[in-house]
Amino acid sequence: MTEAQPRPEAGGATADVSAFVRDLRALKVRAGQPSLQELQRRSGVARSTLSDALSPRRRALPRLEVCLALVRACGATPAEEARWRARWQDVARARDESRSTPAAHGPDSPASGSAAPPVRAVPGALDGATAAPRQLPATVRHFTGRVGELKDLHALLDERIPGCGAVVISAIAGTAGVGKTALAVHFAHRVAERFPDGQLFADLRGFDPAGPPVDAAGVARGFLVALGVPPARIPADREGRLALYRSRLAGTRTLIVLDNAREAEQVRPLLPGADTCLVLVTSRNRMPGLVALDGAVPLALDVLSPGEALDLLTLRLGGEPVRDRPDAARELVELCARLPLALNLAAARAAAHPGTPLDVWTSELRDVRARLDLLSADGADTDAHADVRAVFSWSYRALTPGAARLFRLLGLHPGPHLSAAAAASLAGLPPVRARRHLDELHRAHLITTPDRERYSFHDLLRAYAAERTAAHDSPQERAEATLRMLDHYLQTAHRAGTHAYTDETSWPPLDLAEPSAGVTPEEVTDRRRALAWYRDEQPVLEGVLALADRERLDGHAWQLAGAQVSYLLKSGLWQQWQQVSEIALAAAERTGDLARQAHAHRWLGQVHRSQDRQPQAHRELRLALDLFDALGDRTRQGKTQLDLALTYGEEHAHADAVAESRRALRLFEAIGDPDGQALALNSIGWYLTLLGSPREALGYCRRALELARACGNLPAQASTLDSIGYIHHSLGEYHEALPAYQESLRLRQVVGDYFLQADIHTHIGDTHLALGDTGAARHSWTQGLAILDDLRHRDADAVRARLDRHR
Repeated sequence: MTEAQPRPEAGGATADVSAFVRDLRALKVRAGQPSLQELQRRSGVARSTLSDALSPRRRALPRLEVCLALVRACGATPAEEARWRARWQDVARARDESRSTPAAHGPDSPASGSAAPPVRAVPGALDGATAAPRQLPATVRHFTGRVGELKDLHALLDERIPGCGAVVISAIAGTAGVGKTALAVHFAHRVAERFPDGQLFADLRGFDPAGPPVDAAGVARGFLVALGVPPARIPADREGRLALYRSRLAGTRTLIVLDNAREAEQVRPLLPGADTCLVLVTSRNRMPGLVALDGAVPLALDVLSPGEALDLLTLRLGGEPVRDRPDAARELVELCARLPLALNLAAARAAAHPGTPLDVWTSELRDVRARLDLLSADGADTDAHADVRAVFSWSYRALTPGAARLFRLLGLHPGPHLSAAAAASLAGLPPVRARRHLDELHRAHLITTPDRERYSFHDLLRAYAAERTAAHDSPQERAEATLRMLDHYLQTAHRAGTHAYTDETSWPPLDLAEPSAGVTPEEVTDRRRALAWYRDEQPVLEGVLALADRERLDGHAWQLAGAQVSYLLKSGLWQQWQQVSEIALAAAERTGDLARQAHAHRWLGQVHRSQDRQPQAHRELRLALDLFDALGDRTRQGKTQLDLALTYGEEHAHADAVAESRRALRLFEAIGDPDGQALALNSIGWYLTLLGSPREALGYCRRALELARACGNLPAQASTLDSIGYIHHSLGEYHEALPAYQESLRLRQVVGDYFLQADIHTHIGDTHLALGDTGAARHSWTQGLAILDDLRHRDADAVRARLDRHR
C-alpha cells in the first residue's frame, strides 16, 4: 500500500495534529474503508478509542500505540509503520516545544534533544529574598494503606547520620500502576516542613512513549531556575550546570523527588552532596547500582493487601455499595490484582453509575479478554496514565527484544508461578540466557520472585502478556511454545514420579516421546527433591493439565494426569485427584485408547471410594476391571480387584472383601507376581482381623511382609506393618504393636503417603493409651488430626472425639 503523505501547513502544533489525524482518515479510506468493528477486530483497540482517534474535530494527538495499531490494521508494512512512528514523534516534539516557556528557547536552553523537565520554576533564591520552591504535586485524594512503607520512609529519615556527608536516598521501585509516585508525593508532603529550603519535583520521563528520558542536565537547569538562579548565569556545559546545582544545595535542607527514573545514570548526577537533603527516587526498574554505589535504601512496592484494597474501594465508592455486596467487592479487588491504578479505574467506572450493583462490574471484569479494555478511563486517549494497558506498554517497550519475547510467551503459562527451567523451556532457550531475560523482567518489575527460583506476575500483567503474544507471535510460534511447556512439565513429572514412587507398581506406563527441541526438564535426582517438586508445582500442574485439555492435546493431557495421580492419591488431595482423573478419562475416550480409559476408570473408582461414594466406586472399578480383562492386563486386573476389596471394606462387607482379595491372590500367583501377592496377602489378613480371626490373619500378613521386603516394595511393607501392628493391638499385645506401627509410620513418611500417616498416628495413639500413657496418646492423635484437618477428611471428627474423651 502507499501511505497518505500530508503537506506541511502553517498553524503550529494544532495544525500538525489536524494534518496527522486527517492523514489517518485518508489511510483508512485507502485501505477500503473498513468499519470500526472490523478495525477493532484487527487491532484489538476498542471502537470508541478508534473513533476518537479518527475524529475530524480532534485537537489532541492520539496515543502512539493507538496510531500504530490503526496503521497496522490498515495493512501497513513494517517500513511504513516505522515512518508513521517517526512522524508521530515529530508532531509530539513540535507540540511539546510550543508548550515550553520562551526562556527555554534562549541562549541558555539545553542542547537539542534534552527537553526541559516538567518542573515549575518559582522565582526567588535561597538567600531569603524570595520564597523557596514548593514544587510537589497535589497528594492523591484517596491515598490509603502503605502503613509499613511510610514507617520505613520515616525511619530512614530519622536514622540519618548528621555530618557524614552522605545524602539520604530512598529508591522506591515497583510495577506500573502500583502507586510509586503517589507514595513518594504523599510522604514528601508529610515531611515537607522539615525541609524549609524547598521541595523540588521532576518527572524524569523514564518510560514516556512520546520521547527519550529527560537528561539530568535539563532537570538541573529547571531546578536552578526554581532556586532563583537567573537563566543567564546557568552554565551552558553539562558539568558546569550540575556543579552549580550541587553548590546551590550545599548546606540546605531540601527535599528532591525524582519521579519515573529509568536507570541510575539518569539519577546519579542529580544527587546533592549535602547530608541535610532527602532524595526520593521512583522507578519501574530496580536500581541495584544506586543502592550499591550511592547508598540508596531500596523500597520495593507491591500491590495492596486485600484489606488495603477494600479500604481504597470503600474510600472511592462509599461504605454502602461495598457493605451491600461484600463478596462482589472482594472479587472485584482480586480481579483488579489489587493494583491501585486498576482499582481506581474500576471504582471510577462504578461511581459513574451509582445505581449499578458491584456484581455487575465484577461480572464484566471476569472476562479476561475484556478486562484491560474495561480498566481504562473514558477519554483515555487524552490521558494515557488512566489506562492500564498503556502504562504496562511503557515498561514493555523498554525491554530488550529477548526479554520482550519471553514476557509475551509468559502469557501462555497458566500460572500461578514458574521456575527458571520452565521459562527456558517455554522460550526454547538455554537456561543461562533465559535467566538473563528473567533478571531483566524482574528489574523492570514485570515479574516478581522471592528467591530467583520461582517467578510470577499478577493477572493483569498476565492478560497483557497474552495480548502481546497474540498480536506479535505467529500461531505456529505460540503452538510450539505451548508444546515445549507441556513437554517440560510432563518430562519433569515423570522424572519425579520415578524417584518418588519407585516401588509403586501401579504407576501407569506413560510411553513418553522425545521432548520438543529446547525443552529443559528440572533436575530431580532423589525422592526428597521429587516430593518437594510435586508439592511446589501441584497448582501449576493443575493449570497445565487444564490447558492441555482445553487445547485438545489429548496425549499430553492423559500423560500429565498419569504422571501425578500417585502423588495426589498418597497426598490425599481428593478434589484435585478427581479432576485429573476426569480429564484423563475424557482424553482417553476422545482418542479411543482402551488401556488409558481403564486406568482413568480405576483412578475415579479410587477417588469415589476415598470420598465414601461406594456405589460410584463399584461402577468405575467394574468398568476398569472389565477393560483390563479384555486387554489381558492381569497385573492391573488384580490391582483393581484389591481396590474392589477396599470398597467392600468401606461398606463393612468384610467377607466380600476377603473373597475379592483371594481372587486377586490366585491371579497374582498364576502370573508369578510377588508384589501383587504381597498386597493380596496383606488385604486378606486385614479383613480376616476385622472378621474376628486375628491369629489366622497374622500368618497371612507375615507372609506378605516377607514378600514385600524381598521385592523392596516400601509401600507394601508400610501397609503390612500397619496391619501387623493392628493385629497385635487387637490381641492385647501392645508392646509388639507399637514398633510395628512406628516402622510403618517411618516408611509412610519416606514414600510420601501423607494421608495414611494420619491413620498410623491414630493407631499409635490408641496403643499408647492402652499402655497407660495418655500424654503420648494425645501427642500422636494431635499429629494425625493436623493431617486430617489439612485434608478436610471425614475421619477428623473421630480423632477429635478421642482427644475430647482423654484430656
